[in-house]
Amino acid sequence: MSTKQTSSKMDKIVNQVSVGVMTSGGDSPGMNSAIRAVVRETLRRNYRCYLIREGYAGLISGKIDEANWSSVANITHIGGSFIGTSRCDEFRTYDGRKKAAKQMYERQMFNLVVIGGDGSLTGAQKLKEDWMKIGEELFAEGNIKLDVANKGRELRLVGIVGSIDNDCIETDKSIGSDSALHRICESIDGLVMTAQSHQRIFVIEVMGRHCGYLALTSGIAVEADFVFYPEMSLEENWADKLCQQLETVRKLGKRHNIIIIGEGCKNAKGEKFDAKLVKSEIENRMTAEVRTVSLGHLQRGGTPTFLDRLLGLRMGYNAVKELLRVDKDGKPFTGSQNNASVICLRGHTIKQQSLDKVLRKVEQANDEIKHGNVEKATKLRGTGFLDKTEFVAVVSNPLKTEMSSKSKVFAVIHVGLPVAGMNAITFAFTRMANQQNIEIVGIQGAWDGLKNNGVIPLTWKSVEGWAQEGGSLLGAKRQLPSELDQIAQGLNDHNIDGLLIVGGFTAFVSALIMHKNRSEYSSFNIPIVVVPATVSNNCPGTCASIGADTALNEICRQVDNIRQSAIGSKNKVMIIETMGKRSGYLASMVALATGSDYAITYQNVMDKDQVSQLAKKVKTKLEAGKIDKYLIIKSEDTIENVSSASMKSIFEQEFGEKFSVRITNLGYSQFGGHPTCFDRQMGIRMGIRAFEALFNPKKMGKRDCCVIGLRGSRLKYVPVCGLEKKVCMNHFLPLKMWWIETHSLIERLTWKPEDMEEKTITTS
Repeated sequence: MSTKQTSSKMDKIVNQVSVGVMTSGGDSPGMNSAIRAVVRETLRRNYRCYLIREGYAGLISGKIDEANWSSVANITHIGGSFIGTSRCDEFRTYDGRKKAAKQMYERQMFNLVVIGGDGSLTGAQKLKEDWMKIGEELFAEGNIKLDVANKGRELRLVGIVGSIDNDCIETDKSIGSDSALHRICESIDGLVMTAQSHQRIFVIEVMGRHCGYLALTSGIAVEADFVFYPEMSLEENWADKLCQQLETVRKLGKRHNIIIIGEGCKNAKGEKFDAKLVKSEIENRMTAEVRTVSLGHLQRGGTPTFLDRLLGLRMGYNAVKELLRVDKDGKPFTGSQNNASVICLRGHTIKQQSLDKVLRKVEQANDEIKHGNVEKATKLRGTGFLDKTEFVAVVSNPLKTEMSSKSKVFAVIHVGLPVAGMNAITFAFTRMANQQNIEIVGIQGAWDGLKNNGVIPLTWKSVEGWAQEGGSLLGAKRQLPSELDQIAQGLNDHNIDGLLIVGGFTAFVSALIMHKNRSEYSSFNIPIVVVPATVSNNCPGTCASIGADTALNEICRQVDNIRQSAIGSKNKVMIIETMGKRSGYLASMVALATGSDYAITYQNVMDKDQVSQLAKKVKTKLEAGKIDKYLIIKSEDTIENVSSASMKSIFEQEFGEKFSVRITNLGYSQFGGHPTCFDRQMGIRMGIRAFEALFNPKKMGKRDCCVIGLRGSRLKYVPVCGLEKKVCMNHFLPLKMWWIETHSLIERLTWKPEDMEEKTITTS
């Protein structure tokens, strides 16, 4: 590109108003991913973008730097906020906000993205409310010129919730909350080992302020014996009930106990209720050793999880999209159409909500807790939060009576490759059933186990600790039911009244086969539920499958390591192959989360010629010094007759001796070890809902053979027979997959536009 063209392009950017992005309040992992998306999407739309350092304090003092494409390279894997954050009392005052506005007028920064919790977003809302008055004062005082004052008549504001507390009511997830849960579960898993050795009780305090999300969710995931959270109603005899429950489970053979307490807990009198008090009350009633642990700022630290990286990226991109939206004539919205909004996640969809409305709801919930109206506060948190208050009791409550010999019998079977979270599903299913006097049997080794009498009883005690274990403790196999007469006989021999099938596409097809053969085999006329569990996330009827989150986190970790190992080496192309077969979910999501340069999946079709064209494109950039390395995430079995090795050969033919190409096949390592918190708690949720469907088939509607699917924010029962028309049986794929819409963001947020020249070399 000529100098004249470049200059013209940059003049276009200079002549427009700019966008500012800042982080405020407590830091949270995933903020950097959001900052990267905001900066790059802003630049791609030909606006200047400013990085406001140290939160509102930096906005007031002018610690503001102009960003370029390379300013945000290689930051998605870094925790915290690379531009700094703080809490600023001065901004709470009108004079403080006026100083901040002056800095913004000087840079014509009339579009602002604020990433933070409810306090930070409240401050931003205040600034917007004061904006017009402040502008008039600054003009009257001679601090800004008339043309600048006219340009900045209105402030366009978009908030992104970045908080580990996840206390924003209108969004299912806030940036940082998943990483915090990951740290909590990881820490408690370590404590369980020493607790079992010494038969100790651990009382663990977690963050969350006035919201019990972290306490409840982690409590479910780690099989906690008791959870205290701010929204719970604490009875006067709580200590007696707690100790009675601890003694009961110890008599059943449990060697350790985990009690989790949220930092914002209070007793019935409104007094602070902490881990030390719980420890004291237990020691007064029991002889067991009790230890207290406060996880503190460990919960904020570390590398962001996959979910927080992806959430930050999607929210950052959509924040700019919302901020710079225009009417049909290409003009920015003004007046009542320019209300401040906040970016929210509902299910797997990004939506915008009124910032003022959201802040009022959060404040209302906090006020209800302060005044002891915990039931109202819980209701305001939503149905998902309410469900968790019930789930935590299912996980921990011991059996009150022995099961009747006349009880029904439900069976659980694992079909497909063993993935993290399968055991959590079985754990919850078993405990829920035992509470309702239902006998559970586990079928070992998939369908062969049923044919060969590989059936074992599962009890409240026998599944202890299963939620934390990866793989399949029952044994799993990618196998469809064959020799149906033997399978029918196996169900008859064990008097099976209901069947839970845990697995991926193979599990769905297994249920479909049984459903279609009900007229021939009477033993198939039982309620059947499929819980999706596969790293490929290709099971129909659901947006998310158990096991995929653990795999994605493991792959992200390995990609980070590969990228780290390549620091200092140049002129290298790295091809990293993931699992998934014809489902490109893993490859596409990992490329987004790690800032990789390219993702090759079956869904974005390529042939040999297109691979060759890509090689030429990469070669041109390497030769020009625009990049120093290139990272490709490739899903297995994507391009007809082009393996990763063949792809390497195509690149090498184009490169000659000048550049090198390396292949890394992650193989079975990407299945991960212990399940992530998401896979544990979602597996437990699905296990409970599976039992409810088998126990009361009317919950499934007119059909009693269903897949439990995460649809939006809720779990729903989707009939297997209706899903048959919505899948491709040849490639084991649903015909519609939500994540395909996000694939285009890989190149959009990674590849710098050709007409945006910079001196700094960057690739991701």
